[in-house]
Amino acid sequence: MKYVRLLQELTREDLSSAGGKGANLGELVLAGMKVPQGFVLTVEGYRRCITNVHLPKINVYDLPTLEDVTSKIQMEIENVYLPDEVTIEVLKAYRRMGSPKVAVRSSATAEDLPSASFAGQQETYLNIQEESAVLDAIKKCWASLWAPRAVQYRSLQGFGDSEVALAVVIQEMAPHEVSGVVFTVNPLSNDSSELIINAAHGVGEALVQGEIIPDQWLVRRPDGAVLKFTPAPKNRQSPSPFIRTQRPVRGCLTSQQVRELACLCLRIEEHFNGVPQDIEWSYGLGEFYLLQSRPITTLKD
Repeated sequence: MKYVRLLQELTREDLSSAGGKGANLGELVLAGMKVPQGFVLTVEGYRRCITNVHLPKINVYDLPTLEDVTSKIQMEIENVYLPDEVTIEVLKAYRRMGSPKVAVRSSATAEDLPSASFAGQQETYLNIQEESAVLDAIKKCWASLWAPRAVQYRSLQGFGDSEVALAVVIQEMAPHEVSGVVFTVNPLSNDSSELIINAAHGVGEALVQGEIIPDQWLVRRPDGAVLKFTPAPKNRQSPSPFIRTQRPVRGCLTSQQVRELACLCLRIEEHFNGVPQDIEWSYGLGEFYLLQSRPITTLKD
């Protein structure tokens, strides 16, 4: 197919076509990880459909002007006509998956690079089902490439708008009793003998976006032993200030699950040539699913 690639067909060599997220998902499949089935609408699809975007020279610090200009671009993209050859390939791949609920995720060519993290600059849409909704979500992902904060961030990082395009990952929703993020090196202390696991019940997007405070485990490398556990703050209070419960605080993962997840993530780091990784995952039906891996860009040299 010309515009669609299955995840298992991708490697890190496909960054320019599948974007950072798509290429790295292909690497996770190659590494033998359990990755939900899916495919990528490559940047060739974006360029086939989006041909006339022009961002005038503006001061990216002038937010009112930036928002005005980019909102018009985004509206045009969300209403763009999808040529039959693109639509046919996308829907064929979606039907082959069984038309399940999917995550539709942006995958920019200037994303998940060792030198800069564009994570969170473009949009993700979860629990999308039915063909028309998938096609609409794809266009919304394309439009998010031109959101004000994305345009501003690219400018500040020195990326010209002609250098970026957007692939879109369409991937079956993984079971998500628990979801979270692993940093294979402690980014808070820069300690390479420790890793950090953050986790919360349900879908992990709110955690990734920093909207909730998760349970957190400080874990020893390489054996996955828990060094410290910090539970998420609880909003619920005891019905009486005079009643104290003696039940121990437990997180949303057991110590054995923490150990298993740590070992999985260290295997991923090894696959990426020992480069410390920021890894998204979910857990359900008794198994861990790997959803994304990118280099940690906040570590000090």
